[in-house]
Amino acid sequence: MSSTDALFTIRAPEPRHVVPAGNLSVAIYDSPREMGLASALAIATEQCGLVAERGETSLQLMAAPSAFSFYEAYVALARLSAELQHAIGQTHFLQFDDYLLPGHHQASFRFLLTHNLYGPLSDWYDPAKIHLFEPDIIGPDEACQAYTDLLLELGPDLMLKGQGEDGHWGFHQPGIPIDGEPAFITVQMNEINIAQQMHDHPKLYREPSDVPAEAYTANVPLFMKTRVLVEDNVPQATKAYAIVASYGTDVVDDCCPSSALKQHPNAVARTTMAAGWALLEYRENGRLSAEAMARLDENWETPGDPETTAAKRAFMRESFATLGIEHD
Repeated sequence: MSSTDALFTIRAPEPRHVVPAGNLSVAIYDSPREMGLASALAIATEQCGLVAERGETSLQLMAAPSAFSFYEAYVALARLSAELQHAIGQTHFLQFDDYLLPGHHQASFRFLLTHNLYGPLSDWYDPAKIHLFEPDIIGPDEACQAYTDLLLELGPDLMLKGQGEDGHWGFHQPGIPIDGEPAFITVQMNEINIAQQMHDHPKLYREPSDVPAEAYTANVPLFMKTRVLVEDNVPQATKAYAIVASYGTDVVDDCCPSSALKQHPNAVARTTMAAGWALLEYRENGRLSAEAMARLDENWETPGDPETTAAKRAFMRESFATLGIEHD
């Protein structure tokens, strides 16, 4: 019996496949629900152990649809476990990134976290330990420096991350160096990221101009400071490129920021068959077939804009060349 089973008397779902990648393993599940439950059990188990050992801990979370299965499972575990309820009260909660928007704006990541996670946990968390990134209140530069200092002070111990369609981590996008000093930084939103925000929030972002032009994020060196456990959750079929780019080879490069996770000493990636199929094909055959490339190309389709579509597909092929991923 694993420590997860012993603590929660719930057995984590078994993945369909497990693929090694650098220092970590990629677990591939049939459904987002299984993926999210596995990560919720892993993080909650570590969280309870750290609180028992140290008196408190810290958890940094993405605020994105990739996390929704985790949120659902984590809240369900909290409702069943007095030990987790206690641990939640001793946990500092931190976010990844945000826009220069009021916290009540529906596109604000503070809003998404509060609505989808903090609200359901409100019976147990300590309000003084909910640390919101608030660039609209104290100014972006001051907020970035203060949040950098806070993250380095608190750890964090634990992290739930996701990936963008182009392999970004938080809003640390391809092309931004993945070495250097840990910091909360300002980024200009690129075309792929803007398109993804429109996919994720179609009611809020109907046109590219609706998406904020700037965002603020921890950079990869700051993310990599996570001390105890990083869990990567990538359920969407539209992120098949990101999974194979990040975990197809041992190469780490800023063309795919999430590829750096392979160098973390204690990380697990979890995905679904819908997103992990290209990784499985690549690992089985040593290259991606023409049919696989055509399927990946479909994910980059920008209706009515063949020039942007072509640029996205060229980005994929250039990244594959850098990462050593062979294809037909």
